[in-house]
Amino acid sequence: MIVDAHTHAFPPAIVDRREQLLQIEPTFAELYANPRARLATADDVLGTMTHTNVDATVIAGFAWQDPALCREHNDYLLRAAEASAGRLLAFCTLPLGDPEAARVEMVRVARGGARGLGELRPESQSASLANPATSELLAWASEAYDLPLLVHASEPVGHGYPGKSGQSLGPLYDFICDHEDVHVIAAHWGGGLPFYALMPEVRIALRNVWVDTAATTLLYDAAIFQLVARLIGPERILFGSDYPLLSPKAQIAFIADAPLSDAERRAVLGENAASLLHLPLSQVEAAGS
Repeated sequence: MIVDAHTHAFPPAIVDRREQLLQIEPTFAELYANPRARLATADDVLGTMTHTNVDATVIAGFAWQDPALCREHNDYLLRAAEASAGRLLAFCTLPLGDPEAARVEMVRVARGGARGLGELRPESQSASLANPATSELLAWASEAYDLPLLVHASEPVGHGYPGKSGQSLGPLYDFICDHEDVHVIAAHWGGGLPFYALMPEVRIALRNVWVDTAATTLLYDAAIFQLVARLIGPERILFGSDYPLLSPKAQIAFIADAPLSDAERRAVLGENAASLLHLPLSQVEAAGS
């Protein structure tokens, strides 16, 4: 069983308006101004699953500033997930710059079948996890509807790249500590947050935190799998390809060669995500058959 816990899918109508959106959405421009930066649709995601043996895939939204764009994107993700017979799992976005609009949209997508919220980048939407209006809303959304929060996290050191700016570790860690029952998926290995689990209080605080492996081959060598498994437990690592930035096939091959036991590898590639997202094994296998 393989579950890809981090991909991105855009509505064809948004793909067609790419040049227009580059002018009005700063974070979108940061990530997609380069013509080589690909935008994928849900059909593209399904196509990759067919020849990579991926059973289920999270398709995540985007941190639009415009609430109308959030709603348009969410509608597409929910329709695609519903039509996929369980193969696609919608993680919807919220217009966090407008807390009231975000609350309304959160209730709507939760009732519409969302399986999580993300990829959340509050700082791209004139919001912040350090702001109680944002943090309390997200905590309530997660707890009331059992929706994991997929939060973008960037490592505070190392090389720069488009999209590195975003959620800093301090406010993310404070949010985790203040809302210990909320299930947080800290993207991109949590921006290095697991390394601080050498501090006992941090290790305790991260007990309801998962990290995904999105963009691993652009950031770390394979030793990170063994190190993070030792620090926070292999059950807290979720395979994420970050498609279409990277190929799921190549990322799965990288994990196949990572220094993990066979049981740990199975957990990372799918069992952990299936448990977190309440995917019955029979349902996942049937969807992938």
